[in-house]
Amino acid sequence: MQVTVGVVLSATSAVVAATVAWYAWRQDAPGATGAAAFTAAAAVWAAGNALQVASTSYAVTQFSVVVQYVGITATPVAWFAFAADYTDRERWATPRILAALSVIPVAVFVLSVTNDAHHLVRESMRLQRVDGVVRLEREFGPAFWVGVAYSNLLNAAGTTMLLDAMLRVGRQYRRQTVVVLAGVTVPWAAAMAFYSGTTVVEPEAFVGVTAAAFAYAIARYELFDLVPVAHDRVLSELDDGVLVVDAERRVADYNPSAERLLGAELTAGDTLDDVLPDAVLAALDADHTDPVSVDGGDGARWLTVRRTDVSTDEDGELLLLRDVTELERQRHELDRENERLERVADTISHDLRNPLTVADGYLDLAEETGDSEQFDRVRQAHDRMDDIIEGTLRLARAGVDDPETTAVSLPTVAQRAWSNVPTADATLDLRVDGAVVADPGQLESLLENVFRNAVEHGGGEVTVTVAPTEDGFFVADDGPGIPADARDDVFDRGHTTNDDGTGLGLAIVADIAAAHGWTVTLDESDGGGVRVGVSGVEPVERHAKP
Repeated sequence: MQVTVGVVLSATSAVVAATVAWYAWRQDAPGATGAAAFTAAAAVWAAGNALQVASTSYAVTQFSVVVQYVGITATPVAWFAFAADYTDRERWATPRILAALSVIPVAVFVLSVTNDAHHLVRESMRLQRVDGVVRLEREFGPAFWVGVAYSNLLNAAGTTMLLDAMLRVGRQYRRQTVVVLAGVTVPWAAAMAFYSGTTVVEPEAFVGVTAAAFAYAIARYELFDLVPVAHDRVLSELDDGVLVVDAERRVADYNPSAERLLGAELTAGDTLDDVLPDAVLAALDADHTDPVSVDGGDGARWLTVRRTDVSTDEDGELLLLRDVTELERQRHELDRENERLERVADTISHDLRNPLTVADGYLDLAEETGDSEQFDRVRQAHDRMDDIIEGTLRLARAGVDDPETTAVSLPTVAQRAWSNVPTADATLDLRVDGAVVADPGQLESLLENVFRNAVEHGGGEVTVTVAPTEDGFFVADDGPGIPADARDDVFDRGHTTNDDGTGLGLAIVADIAAAHGWTVTLDESDGGGVRVGVSGVEPVERHAKP
């Protein structure tokens, strides 16, 4: 055995690499397993080289070469696995892929062990004493150079992944990558020098520098405690759309959610004006965060747009598109609920006036005449108020949009609605018969409001006619009518032509008709008054089951 500088360097490298491999193996972080495999392979390689350089026996030298080839063939595959895992490309380092990548290195190892039979790895190998030191002299065969080329290819692939990550991640991660790459470069440069004949020191003696670089990155820059953000995974799995744009408003990067939310195929280099909908551009230029409506890839949706600088020392912005469609739907639903509750309150305040006025009138009449029959009419008015309250409660729970329809006698409901309205000297001309499909309470409320509107605006002695049409019925009066230029607004809530009116009667009529799927119109009657038509009403004969 002999001790040389190469022996000392190789042995030291083996110890350092083995120590780093042991530490990395105990970590649970991206890249730790690959780093453990890489430094362990480097340790075996360096240890085999230390034994080979120290040996003065051909048999020991042959054994040490076999040991070296275990590390030589494992190192490039382990380096590729480390780089893929550390840079969040685990899909490139699955067991199946690593097994495929190991085919050529394993073949070179087998050829090295069986070299005496074919000399494809080493054409010749002998020990020779030079200046008092025994050295291994070798002539390499074609299989060796194939293995070297393949190893350089895998090393380059791993290095490229780290360089790409270094350009994308933050300063702390960039320093980690620089230290590791610098450590890997030293034995690579030493190998080039050795195979070119520039030095007689084996390149394996310098793998300790790589291991030391790993150790420095671990101690100084928390290599396994602070790992790079999984860029591809985070971007691809985010529900929010992310766009990175440069100073010229060109798209530099994006994630699948951005394409889905915008309903467009994005390409790096596209300008924002080309890819963003007008509503999003307007929100971006106005720098507001109110939701905007866009036509996304899976239908219309609401988005908020937020922007922030990429960094303090670089030009560019990051745009965050957040899908708030469900929140907007809930907000709109709440608005509809509030509007419905307002309609309920309006209906109570408006529709109760009719039977209250009737009851008050009959009470006055009973007081003046002492006729007890008037109390029955008061009781009927109270019953109607009870019906209105019950119907309004049902309206509050289920909404006017969900009427409980059944077969309803139209003349009976019309007669009952007329009796619930203070009609004074007005006359009802009832020309309808048969039954229709409707919610009884809501149909009665519809007719009450039309009747009240006709009587209040008709001037007292007005005749109100209820007559059938081909697909419904109409209510007409012979009062003064409504000017043509005001007819389009009469169904709007709050619109009235009477100083004492509430503007709710015909609005309630429109709501009830819409809930049933009917169409309500207002025209001039034959007598010059108002004609309210209700169409789309289903007769019982068509609704009934056979």
